[in-house]
Amino acid sequence: MNPGNRTRSLAIALAAFVAVSAGSCRKADKPAEASGPGTSASESAVPASAPETPTPPDPSSWAAAIARVEEVRGSAGRINTPEELKHYSDRRRFLAVQMADSREEKYNLPHDVAALAQMIQSGELVPLRALGEHHILYDVGTDAREDPLAHYDLESGKDVPLFASMEAYQAEDARLGGDKAKRDALAAWYGNPARAEMLFAEHRAVTALAANFNGASYDLKNPEDRPRFQVRLLSTARPESRDVLLTLANEYHAKFNRLLPVSSLVRTERYQRRLSRVNRNATRVDIPPHATGMAFDISYKFMAADEQNLIMEHAARLEAEGRVEALRENRNAIHIYTFANGQRPAEPLVAGFLFDVQTAHPGSAKAAPAARPRARRVKAKAKPRTSTRTPRPRSVR
Repeated sequence: MNPGNRTRSLAIALAAFVAVSAGSCRKADKPAEASGPGTSASESAVPASAPETPTPPDPSSWAAAIARVEEVRGSAGRINTPEELKHYSDRRRFLAVQMADSREEKYNLPHDVAALAQMIQSGELVPLRALGEHHILYDVGTDAREDPLAHYDLESGKDVPLFASMEAYQAEDARLGGDKAKRDALAAWYGNPARAEMLFAEHRAVTALAANFNGASYDLKNPEDRPRFQVRLLSTARPESRDVLLTLANEYHAKFNRLLPVSSLVRTERYQRRLSRVNRNATRVDIPPHATGMAFDISYKFMAADEQNLIMEHAARLEAEGRVEALRENRNAIHIYTFANGQRPAEPLVAGFLFDVQTAHPGSAKAAPAARPRARRVKAKAKPRTSTRTPRPRSVR
């Protein structure tokens, strides 16, 4: 491993381990009851609403798990990417399908950390362990930089500080004194009763979850605890997506005795927008797949050919059955989006989002060379596709 990779690995290991263990050292006054059996082989049969209990990983075992993920290895044969994991000839369709499903299912999208906290509290999103029996959250949320006590305004792209009460806001307004610009900006929000109540509710959600996140607590005044709290929030997914992930992790572990490295789960819209400026794979569409909580990424950076092939074959079977939309991306990730009802969205709705994708990604409308036809091994239960895949795995997720 070169020095750059070693530094990156240490950052991943430290951030992810600290995100779980440090917060867990401070127990809440009333710990939440454990509601999940962990990541055992039988967990795929657990009701989707049952979240995992966040057990802090042992430092030595966590370091060993990271080293195992990044272990240099090889295998005979070559990487065989199934047609299901390649782009459509109309490259816009990959995102359009996921956007159409999100609209059809009417998913709430978390615009910021506060909205994410509210979705976790309502049970829309459930947590996954940083170090499970068959998976490891590798690099999930380690570069997130959001203020938990700020509301993100999608329209202006600006943050609005969250206060616990009108009295707290008024105290801040008095402190600002002659800073008219800042006072006016806050007044535009807190001077509106409906907006103010929304902000107070977000403050309550964030602080309540930070005080007791399945038994762990985080001090939001501590600059070290804030990113740890964010990583915990981003280590969640919708129950249906989590179940697909755990089933795939179980199959991968059974075959190779390795933990499945998961590199991304849910994202806030604020996080997605920032990510899209530095990662060409991160989409700029109005309904980002990861913001739905139905998408996750698997890192294949260190995987041998046979490992990648097993994951892609599993994902291809699921896609042929109409249960997921999957793509092998060109930045070391396999993206999998889960359809909650096991059926792809209606074609007219998909077609309606093609223009939206093209607007966000002008280059996506350019047709790529046609792929050589390959027979599907599983008959699709889903609605028929209108185009074929191309051999280039480049993504605009």
